[in-house]
Amino acid sequence: MRKITVMGMLVGSTLLSACASGGRGGQAQKRDPSAIAKLQQERKQNPQSANVVRALGIAYYKAGRHYVARSVLEQARQLDPRDGTTALYAGLAAEQTGDLPAARDAYSSYLTFGRTQRVRAQLQARLASIARLELEQSAKLALANEAQLSSQPGDARTVAVLPLRFSGTDSTLKPLERGIADLLVNDLSQSKSLIVVERDRMQALFDEIKLAQTGAAEATTAVRSGKLIRAGRIVQGAITELPSQSLRIDAAVVDASTTRATGSASGDDKLDDLFSLEKKIAFNLFDALGITLSAAERKAVEQRPTRSMAAFLSYSSGLMAQDGGNFEEARRYYQDAVRADPSFRAAGQRLQQVEQISAARGTTLAQVELELAGSAEERVVQAAQLGSATGTADNQSLNGTAVQTADNLNPSSNNNALNGAQTSRPVSAPSVQTTANSTGTSNPAAQTGVIVIQVRQP
Repeated sequence: MRKITVMGMLVGSTLLSACASGGRGGQAQKRDPSAIAKLQQERKQNPQSANVVRALGIAYYKAGRHYVARSVLEQARQLDPRDGTTALYAGLAAEQTGDLPAARDAYSSYLTFGRTQRVRAQLQARLASIARLELEQSAKLALANEAQLSSQPGDARTVAVLPLRFSGTDSTLKPLERGIADLLVNDLSQSKSLIVVERDRMQALFDEIKLAQTGAAEATTAVRSGKLIRAGRIVQGAITELPSQSLRIDAAVVDASTTRATGSASGDDKLDDLFSLEKKIAFNLFDALGITLSAAERKAVEQRPTRSMAAFLSYSSGLMAQDGGNFEEARRYYQDAVRADPSFRAAGQRLQQVEQISAARGTTLAQVELELAGSAEERVVQAAQLGSATGTADNQSLNGTAVQTADNLNPSSNNNALNGAQTSRPVSAPSVQTTANSTGTSNPAAQTGVIVIQVRQP
């Protein structure tokens, strides 16, 4: 059993008191009103110091000067692209100024280099929400520039697939409008000769032009959508309910520049054989698009995401709910799909997506910062608020005092006590001797459990 000495307990208690600002209220620490001026002066003296520039950027952010904070933090990122704290605050500043692509880039960098797991979880949720917001912004921009975009011919290789239109009395089959379109997008994407517009991007455009409620699109509207999305060709179609639990699917390829159908695909089958019917339609569409598949591409198209009709119907219902902004309802449908078929990867991915979007919608940027509480990265922020650039996530120092922090309170057999609690030797990290010289014994491990703080002399 590991022995914890009284000395270790006392030091640990003192350290926890010293780090009390690392609790959930840590971000409310007192600020130095002259912090920005101090850091500006320090940057003049050390313009290439990533720590100094980062601290100044954080101080600007904390002062609510988000635009200038962005500029300074981006400079800090150039000086040290691998610093997670810089990336985090660059992302926060970008969000505050409405630059979603910049926020996405910075948050993605934090996921690679950041050190605080709670923040990583928050940013993964925010990234899912930002992706949706970016699609909405893109749709608004497309409509605002419709006159210009409509006059430019789309790329013939770019194909957009619209939701199909359902006709029938069984309302439980209506979500197949989205589900079948989703399958077709996935299948057509297997060809390297095509650029297939993402389903979510197309849906965002539909939302903007008020079509999402019905899922219907007339030929003229389909062409309009294709031009806005810069697609050269559009796939649209219909699902018709037939007697004896059967369905018919009709699809057409429309040239966006001429508004004329250039090819079609159709077929009918039992509902239980829906996946076989969809594959038939997909291969016919490749023919209509003039695409010859390689053997590998054909094999990829033949793969089925699920063999459970119940799972696919739930998944399709989830897509419809998500398109309507009903994320809680979508989550339940995706959960049903995963339960029906745990190997249904698309359902699992959609479930994670809506959960992250829902989590992000109830989270403020201030709450993201609070997740730094108790971490080495929080001490960087605290130092910046006091006008100091000495707090770093690497050496865990704050205001010139190097301490072994609460992050490292778990003693190991390699960390042994020094006889003296102070040293005049400058250190950038806790210096722990592991030889018999420090203990006067041939058993260095005998002092396991003792925690030592070294304080640099003034």
